[in-house]
Amino acid sequence: MAEEEDTYSEEYGDRIEKMMGSFSARMLHIENLMGDIMSRHFCSGDGEKGTLFFSLITPQMSFRNRTNIFMNMLKIHYKDIYKTYDSDLRRLHEIDQYRNDLVHLMLAVSEQVHKSQSRKSAIKEINKEEHESKVRLCTVLTTILKIIQRDIIGRGYRPESSDDSP
Repeated sequence: MAEEEDTYSEEYGDRIEKMMGSFSARMLHIENLMGDIMSRHFCSGDGEKGTLFFSLITPQMSFRNRTNIFMNMLKIHYKDIYKTYDSDLRRLHEIDQYRNDLVHLMLAVSEQVHKSQSRKSAIKEINKEEHESKVRLCTVLTTILKIIQRDIIGRGYRPESSDDSP
């Protein structure tokens, strides 16, 4: 009986690892797109030094913080884009939470396999439909971010002139 539970926990762990792998690749693409858009905005005119500086800082931030900075950047400097995509982009937090859930499941499975406990005692099941839904959401968000990226590149960010200029 315990051997069957261990085998099931290992199989479930393998399934969670595969889900995490397919999901992480999509999240990485989303993170790269957001980073590129923010880098183009915040480092425009500063050349390679600004881009390098930005790329060194952003990995230290959580995905949630990067998302918040990205959304605020759009809200302040690209109001039309923000209004168009606000409700969709707010779902970036949803995929961040799902990634966290997958990580916690992987840890729980690993711990239970190590302790040989019953998998049903602590492991929340993630069904295939839920996973596929989150993967589709990543695809939608990637498409939106690519549209935003093209729009911002096409505009070429020009800071608003201040009243202090001569």
